[in-house]
Amino acid sequence: MTIHRLVLGELETNCYVLRAENGQGLIIDPADDADAICSLVSREDITPVAVVLTHAHFDHMLAAGELRDRLGVPLYVGIGDAEAISDPIRNLSDWFSPNHPVTLSADRALSEGDVIAVGETTWTVMETPGHTPGCICLLGDGVLFSGDTLFCGSIGRLDFPGGDPQQMVASLNRLIQLPPDTVVYSGHGERTTIGQEIVGNPYLR
Repeated sequence: MTIHRLVLGELETNCYVLRAENGQGLIIDPADDADAICSLVSREDITPVAVVLTHAHFDHMLAAGELRDRLGVPLYVGIGDAEAISDPIRNLSDWFSPNHPVTLSADRALSEGDVIAVGETTWTVMETPGHTPGCICLLGDGVLFSGDTLFCGSIGRLDFPGGDPQQMVASLNRLIQLPPDTVVYSGHGERTTIGQEIVGNPYLR
């Protein structure tokens, strides 16, 4: 499994494009710039099976609708955020860009334990609410895509609509039970590991 990272948009959001050995792929958090994402997909000969949003904030989904149309792939989001992607207030596009509200609809709402198969790897959905009610992580093959639940040295903000400190604590407590060598790819910033965050992240102490 090859993991490509694109840092896109004004908030420097990480978009990940995965490629399995058989050419199947997965697009996670298409933050912005559908042209750049499609160019990567074409250059690396990737056949995406889906676009997945780790949560329903506009900076993680600006290119999602265009990618669905251009690539002919379904759009997945956590069940707790399925309605928020159509609500500019809850997805924050009304806050940050009131003249360009974002409204989308999902083709599939993901729940705890759902599995997405991409070539030789399966990605299991973990519901990790806190940053938003429908935050999800994807876990597979020693790798965690954590969205804005866990960052290198920090965690996602809790002061946006739907943020819940108690839920975040519960979600983080689940993540620190993962093997320490689990590699974490976050929604913003550099990659890290669960073990590194247990030692160095002040929010996990």
